[in-house]
Amino acid sequence: MLYRYLITLCIFVLSISFSQAQFIYFAPPAPTEIAEAPHWAQLMYADNPNVFTVEDAYTKYYKNHLFEKNYHTQYYKRWRRFVEPYIQTDGTYILPDAETLIAQDEIMRNKHLSGTRSSSGDWTNVGPYQVYNQEGDFSNDQTNVYSIDQSTSNPNILYCGTEPGEIYKSTDAGETWESVTHDYYFSGVEAIEIDPTNADIVYAANGYSLFKTTNGGVTWNSMLYATGLWPHEILVNPSNTNIVIIVGENGVYRSTDAGDTWTHLFSAKAWDIKLKSDDDNTVYLLKNNATEKRSEFFVSTDMGETFILKDNGWYSSTDPSRYAGGSRIAVTPADPNRIYVYLIGDAKSGDYGYIGIYRSDDGGETWTLPNGPDGGPYNATHQNLAIGWVGWDYHQGFYNCAIMASNDDADNILIGGLNLWKSDDGGNTFTPLGGYISSTLDMHPDMQDFRANENGYWITSDGGVNYSNDFFFSENLRKSAGIHGAEYWGFGQGWNEDVTVGGLYHNGVIAFYSPYEAGNYLQLGGGEPASGYVNPGNNRKIYSTQIGSAIIPESIGEPILYGSFGIEPNESYWTAASSELEFYPSCYNICFTGKEHKLWKSEDGGSSFNALYTFGTNANASVRYIEIARNNPDIMYVTQAPAASGSGKLWKTTDGGISFSEITIPSVAGGSKDRILIAINPENPEQIYLAYPGAYDGSKIFYSDNSGTSWSNITNSILNSEDCRSISYVAGTDGGLYYATNYSIYYYNHSLGWNEFNNGLPFYTNSNILKPFYRDGKIRIATYGKGIWESALYEDPAYPIAQATVNKFNTFCATDTFYFEDYSFLNHEGATWSWTFEDATPATSDIRNPKIVFNSIGMHNATLTVTDINGNSSSNTITIEIQEVDRTNIAEDFEATFPPDYWTTSGVNSGASIWNKTDFAGGYSTSSNSALANNYDVNLEGGYSDLRAFINLEDITDPILTFDIAYTPYASGYIDSLAVLITTDCGETFTQVYYKGGFDLATAPTYSGGYFIPEDDEWRTDTILLNDFIGESNAIIAFRNIGGWGQLLYIDNVNLNGTAVSIQTPENINVNFFPNPVIAGNYITLSGSGLENFDVEIFNIDGKMVKKQQMHSGEKIVIDNIFSSGIYTFKIAGDSFMRFGKIVVL
Repeated sequence: MLYRYLITLCIFVLSISFSQAQFIYFAPPAPTEIAEAPHWAQLMYADNPNVFTVEDAYTKYYKNHLFEKNYHTQYYKRWRRFVEPYIQTDGTYILPDAETLIAQDEIMRNKHLSGTRSSSGDWTNVGPYQVYNQEGDFSNDQTNVYSIDQSTSNPNILYCGTEPGEIYKSTDAGETWESVTHDYYFSGVEAIEIDPTNADIVYAANGYSLFKTTNGGVTWNSMLYATGLWPHEILVNPSNTNIVIIVGENGVYRSTDAGDTWTHLFSAKAWDIKLKSDDDNTVYLLKNNATEKRSEFFVSTDMGETFILKDNGWYSSTDPSRYAGGSRIAVTPADPNRIYVYLIGDAKSGDYGYIGIYRSDDGGETWTLPNGPDGGPYNATHQNLAIGWVGWDYHQGFYNCAIMASNDDADNILIGGLNLWKSDDGGNTFTPLGGYISSTLDMHPDMQDFRANENGYWITSDGGVNYSNDFFFSENLRKSAGIHGAEYWGFGQGWNEDVTVGGLYHNGVIAFYSPYEAGNYLQLGGGEPASGYVNPGNNRKIYSTQIGSAIIPESIGEPILYGSFGIEPNESYWTAASSELEFYPSCYNICFTGKEHKLWKSEDGGSSFNALYTFGTNANASVRYIEIARNNPDIMYVTQAPAASGSGKLWKTTDGGISFSEITIPSVAGGSKDRILIAINPENPEQIYLAYPGAYDGSKIFYSDNSGTSWSNITNSILNSEDCRSISYVAGTDGGLYYATNYSIYYYNHSLGWNEFNNGLPFYTNSNILKPFYRDGKIRIATYGKGIWESALYEDPAYPIAQATVNKFNTFCATDTFYFEDYSFLNHEGATWSWTFEDATPATSDIRNPKIVFNSIGMHNATLTVTDINGNSSSNTITIEIQEVDRTNIAEDFEATFPPDYWTTSGVNSGASIWNKTDFAGGYSTSSNSALANNYDVNLEGGYSDLRAFINLEDITDPILTFDIAYTPYASGYIDSLAVLITTDCGETFTQVYYKGGFDLATAPTYSGGYFIPEDDEWRTDTILLNDFIGESNAIIAFRNIGGWGQLLYIDNVNLNGTAVSIQTPENINVNFFPNPVIAGNYITLSGSGLENFDVEIFNIDGKMVKKQQMHSGEKIVIDNIFSSGIYTFKIAGDSFMRFGKIVVL
């Protein structure tokens, strides 16, 4: 099965740490693009923007506009994360300079290496080391690799630099990689170069410093640092390796003593530097001319000491809207005089980031543009190589700008941006090879670094490393094994099975399951959501906002079964600013999350959600963290962020969310209280930890033992200068708490106080989300750019805490199976389980997750007792109810809770339905909501998903079922169907009473332009006679959506026997038609009192509307010649009233 994610694009937001600016290069777009941008974007690009003002404008804009990924939205994510640690209380921010960052690194290094501090832990990295696609092949979705170089003196040795700031080394020609900067923090490694004569000497640069190793990466030293260095390329001259040149935003630096001292040759920004392929004395340079607003080409014949401009035939524009976006050079030994330059920017307004591929055949003396003109207008033979595709003018500027030429044929070149392009005729024509617009090569979009040398060709991208020995004509090998720099924006893990899932920056959603073997992860799809959740009762069922729900397979390469996830929670790319998916302790299909300023609840495993509580009136004041008490689930804590500046709030309910009271949060000595993290003791919900990620030293974390009536500041100086990212309470301990920061992990309990817990972790851990894995006695941390790490717990829980959980609390079918699971705080090593069930089959069980059928109607207890390896036991009881069906009619308009009472959802493929309530449309536009089966996003591949209603037909005569339907096919070959089935034996057997599919089901023309949202005349009412089921006391009517990856399918106003739906007020409760039956030629009258107008629609047995008019009580309809003898259905709809029924014409 597949999931159609609407924007399956990997975003290029640059990962910026929260305690240090990484100073990774990114630039605003051309002024003409800014002038056309929305107001929020113009505020962002202005001098000294205010974060709160921009954020508020951004949020308001996308409340009323469809989100579309573009340069501005991507820049916003980079910029917002970049400034996060430096935001002041008024929304302004102050960025540090390079000297400050270097000093801060040194302070933190000394702090963690101090002999006065003791540390514990045995942290190890657990991946991802290799990501696989759904077919079981290596995937291009692992880590964003900015830079790469292969040693010419020892081709088995390569180094690559990642966006999150690690350098990896390979000693087997790229087959495997290991980090060589574990004890350093480099931020984004934008350029890397190996000494041509000594593979142990390597230069690497980030946004503010150039580092060097002389021992193969064992140690690194800073050789040059400057604010805004932003390097783009490093050159070491093979004939004299003491000559090192670095080019970047701060200009051109040259060293003649291997980096010990530097000469600042030019202050103007420089884009690229290359050697002539057969002459180490000749150096090519691309440098910016701010006055002319263009990149210019220079040549040096003295190893870079002096340069001469070469612009005969070179690009020039006088258009006032011109803009220099950057440039790259390609040279080739196949023709040492051949040079290519990839120019990006705008020669004029409307060029959208592309100027052209310039070519020289005489070493730069003269230039031509084989495929002109400069920039647009574009057509089939002159394409924009920078954008995503025609019609999507999004480009990423210099962030994705690369070019290289073949070693063997100077006419063959590759160009990288959002896509990979090739030319085999020297730049005259171009053909796409990979990325968004071609699948000729399986290549991750968003190209970073291209390297051509005598040993082959290397391409790095936002997804990893690719290699080819034949210029990617036929060979395209993925070479990312061991590069574990995945940046987790969301993270969840299993309870009883070893499962992890998370949304990655650039690389979609990936999952691990223990049978995949250590380090191997599975790509599930999506772009880069800040989410990842795991169902605690069915650990292979995972959730993420861009893929829905999914059942991950037992083995990589087997099908992934997708389902629905009925909400997009509050999720954030920056730390401690997202909501959670929190599960009810005793039922794993009940869960809670925050969306906008509301707390939402699902009772069908996350397929659909209903608003449970609204906190205030400002939707921007988002609900974030949720904690539910294990010993009393009616007690729940919820944190809420301010709409803009100000303090967050902490709320508590003792009645399961019906009402909440605000708890006074502790004050701080300085900093912000907008973000709040909480953790509670599962045995005693009055014991709460509260942390402020934005608070200054001295007031970072607090403790209360009385539900927040009073607070104790437990902050210790050991936490100074570190930002709190995540906290987690450990059950069965004396207040045990893990506290994750950007640098380290700490452990606290009431007896020991604070202890550092970071042995084995990288110097700069860059933590995001912390979670215990009780099954194995582990603690895990998902990081921004270092992958996932785990350690044995600081201390094991002293005893287990039992918790039984089940898929549902009640059923109307006595033969239903209940699926129980253990949700206890329990290390499984040496543990045992003992279950007892009242009046059930079986009555006892000693397995962890038994399947049970109860034998009689009524209430039944299920008790779990768990015993740990030390003989400590704990028990927990939950109650199950088997109910009788006492409902004798159906009148459902899906305006209230979903699934409604006496309804349920199910799905054969994913264990969850794809049915949900939607406000896209209501039947005939007379109501706000309907029930929706989302075949557009979720491909059931012919599988089905049911929306089921329980009904007692024992005393019913002439039962008639009517419902409104709206559907259109997506296209030929993408056809969905709807069947209606009846079961009288709790689903053992079904009788089909209705089936329509594709064009027979359609109520509107075929539509493939996005979601089908029906107009009021694109509905039909269908009618089904159910006389064959009269007398059945326990029937289920199943609306079965059979999915073929087609379109949205809606049903509404399901009615059995004409009972009214929605709210009936006293004055309209008797609104109906009389007489009934009626003789043809006579008339029917609308009964009732009051002056309200009603919309009336009458349909024949085939569902065709035969009459539609507006009328009020006392008005008549003539049963004229359009009515033949038979049964008709009607709908009467008012502002607060709706009735469905039947009319019999004699």
